[in-house]
Amino acid sequence: MTKPYILNARDASMHDVSLLGGKANNMAWLTRNAFPVPDWLVVTTHAYDQHLQQEGLKAWIKEQMVKVQKADRAAIPAILKEIRQKVVESPFPRTIETILQQNLARIDDWENEYFAVRSSIVGEDAEGASFAGQMESFLFQKGLAQISESVRKCFASSYTDRAILYRIQKGLPLLSIEAAVVVQVMIEGRVSGVLFTAHPVTGSRQHALVSSCYGIGEGIVSGLCNTDEYHVGLVDGTVQASINDKDAQMIFDQTTGRGVVRVDVAQDLRLQPSLSDNEARRVADCGRVIAELLGRPQDIEWAFRENQLYILQTRPITQLPPPAEPRGNWLVWDNSNIQESYCGITTPLTFSFANKTYGEVYRQTMRIMGISPKVIQEHDAMLNTMLGLIQGRVYYNINNWYRGLLFLPSFKTHKGDMERMMGLQDSVDMVQDKMLTWREKIKRLPGLFVTLIRALWKFRQINTLTENFRAMFKAVYDSIDRKALHRLEIGELMALNQRLFDELISGWTVPIINDFYVMMMNGKVHRWLNRIAVENPAVVQNNLLSGEEGIESTEPTKRLLRMCETIRQTPKLQQLFETFPNERLLNAIQIDDPSFYRECLAYIELYGDRTIGELKLESITLRQDASFMFAILRNFLSRTDLNLETLNQNEARFRQEAEELCFSRIRSQLGERKLLRFKKDVERLRHGIKNRENMRLARTRVFGLYRDIYLEISRQMHFYGFFEHPRDIFYLTVEECQYYMDGRMPQRDLKPLIAARKAEFERYKQEPEPAHHFYTKGPVYHHNSFEYPHKNKQAAGDGALKGIGCYPGIVENKVRLIFSPEDELSLNGQILCTVRTDPGWAPLFPTAGGIVVERGSTLSHSAVVARELGIPAIVGIPDITKILKDGETIRMDGATGEVTRLETK
Repeated sequence: MTKPYILNARDASMHDVSLLGGKANNMAWLTRNAFPVPDWLVVTTHAYDQHLQQEGLKAWIKEQMVKVQKADRAAIPAILKEIRQKVVESPFPRTIETILQQNLARIDDWENEYFAVRSSIVGEDAEGASFAGQMESFLFQKGLAQISESVRKCFASSYTDRAILYRIQKGLPLLSIEAAVVVQVMIEGRVSGVLFTAHPVTGSRQHALVSSCYGIGEGIVSGLCNTDEYHVGLVDGTVQASINDKDAQMIFDQTTGRGVVRVDVAQDLRLQPSLSDNEARRVADCGRVIAELLGRPQDIEWAFRENQLYILQTRPITQLPPPAEPRGNWLVWDNSNIQESYCGITTPLTFSFANKTYGEVYRQTMRIMGISPKVIQEHDAMLNTMLGLIQGRVYYNINNWYRGLLFLPSFKTHKGDMERMMGLQDSVDMVQDKMLTWREKIKRLPGLFVTLIRALWKFRQINTLTENFRAMFKAVYDSIDRKALHRLEIGELMALNQRLFDELISGWTVPIINDFYVMMMNGKVHRWLNRIAVENPAVVQNNLLSGEEGIESTEPTKRLLRMCETIRQTPKLQQLFETFPNERLLNAIQIDDPSFYRECLAYIELYGDRTIGELKLESITLRQDASFMFAILRNFLSRTDLNLETLNQNEARFRQEAEELCFSRIRSQLGERKLLRFKKDVERLRHGIKNRENMRLARTRVFGLYRDIYLEISRQMHFYGFFEHPRDIFYLTVEECQYYMDGRMPQRDLKPLIAARKAEFERYKQEPEPAHHFYTKGPVYHHNSFEYPHKNKQAAGDGALKGIGCYPGIVENKVRLIFSPEDELSLNGQILCTVRTDPGWAPLFPTAGGIVVERGSTLSHSAVVARELGIPAIVGIPDITKILKDGETIRMDGATGEVTRLETK
């Protein structure tokens, strides 16, 4: 079969892009679908190949392109210039030129017709590589000689500097370039232009942009001519015109008899619209149909000759900016509170585990609060999306937390209480208590009544429930031999995971009920203090809560202090601390002081899972590395004034002062009966916080169990060659681990998947951290910036920054920025400043002169522990860790929540 060297528009429409090149392939589609395209033909890639076969030109070009691949960037232009020169100078094969003439002759009066000759490269005008502006076009060409010469120049333009550098940038092949050429009847338009069926400036896919100028559209493409712009609604047909001074146009160059020339536009036309609104709609409507048929936004060149609209070419739009107003639902994200539990970058395994447990725990809590299974099922999507993972950081989906509050009466009151407890610095009104009709309210009353009665009953039993929960937890926890996990196979380890989920996680309702109890009681006490108009009610409330005994959060610190006293009284131990680094101390103590070694092991057994980032399964705990424990002990040893007695000196005083203030005001303003109620509410809040902190240790331990189980699975996967590293499991999700067990995993080879995620999460570490609070619209990861929507809250003047005072006291000292256990942990009275804390930070606190935390609330862990240890503390100063420099001197006032910069390092 004879190779098709030249094809007319009809015949070309039956072939594909490999023969036609990108531009001609799109024109063939336009022709097949009966759009008004000027008559055209295509010189195919076979003709291009035949042209290069002459005199060994193709082999020589390949040799030159190999040089281009290896050459320095500065040497490339000279090589390409020689290639272009040889391609143009090589005569067109006579056979092909004859076929070209025969096809031109099919066009009426072709010898007197002008043609546009344009490159059509394979890969051009495609979705991933448009080659826009890279290829050559030759306009107003007349006669066989001019057209033949222009075809050779188009072949040569495949090797322009721009085109080849574009190929290198896009990773396209250099040694197998295929080119065709379109020869199209020239339309000398009254008005010409470009249509984008999706707006290239706003990114809107609902609006088209029509750019138009007088003369031919080359003036727009080259940027030589000003244009009018018409913003056309593709749905409603609205037109917004922007009419500009069109001082120039491109027209046929009558002097040379070919090509175009730039000339001035007549003065009376320059500020006149080049298109009517109806003409702009005609262009946009035609483009809309093209885009709909092709199923993607298009970049279309068009022209009006008299009143006839012509479509000259179309190509996919390859780049669009994010839409100025994305479509979809608004979501509010905040991590002021949850970053205590999941600080910094959090791996997929931890996030998926947390997301699963949150959904299950709240599902069970709704069940015991009397909410029907049908309603719970209806809210399954809400329960499964309480959390989000944004650039490796865990966030609350605030919308869904607010929706959960709609199950309780007095939404507005509980909303404020929750915001106060979670440390939300920016109230959100996107989810509001519904305005119900009387009929709806009556219908809703029985459910709310049942929920309220059950909640109040559970609250009355909270201390008993807490004791029962801790007993249940201990029984399950003690039944598992952590030291024997290595004897279990992967299937058995996964079954143990499920057992823990069924017996512990599914029954984790008491801590949630207690959290609601604390939230409501905290709000109630806050309203009491506002009612009697105390000054700085947040500080007074914090002081009322200080001095509570028996809180587990402080027990690790107190035990370490007792160990520190043993070290001070034992010269041999002191010498070991002076001789060995932290990572080797445990081994040295095992040899030289077996008694203290047993004490270290007892601490690790009790609190070995309590570390910075303790709820992150990937965290290194004392069970894997005891260095952090010894770093804290060294901190304590450096402070001779630090002991258990000094920790408690201020607590009683601040608590007593707050009680005297509040009790006297309530007695005088509201009477003795109200005072009794206030005292009961304060006592209930104290007990609730105590229960919360104590149950957090249980949570820490169950996460520690899961950590050890998943680590053992990971070690075995590595042992048998399925993982590259023994800790790779942290880059899979909980669901993927189960899919791997069940035979539902789409990707059996996990190594590439894990490697890709490792690389992505490593990038997150290098990128700026998303704000603590932001909004998204539509797909969360798509066209959203994760930036704080409000300005930082700073006090006016004196360089002061304002947060929430959590424990009173004025401290003036240097700042020590600490973000992880790998940082320098020595404080010695300096002010600890960090982004967020969890219970694992507690042992650091006693050697700090003060504590400043970027995120948190009056009920967050850092605030609770600071109160118990009597350390001035402030939370909730946005971006404080970015504002302050390590080592600079500041003054912090734990009563007012104010930080003042005194000097920089």
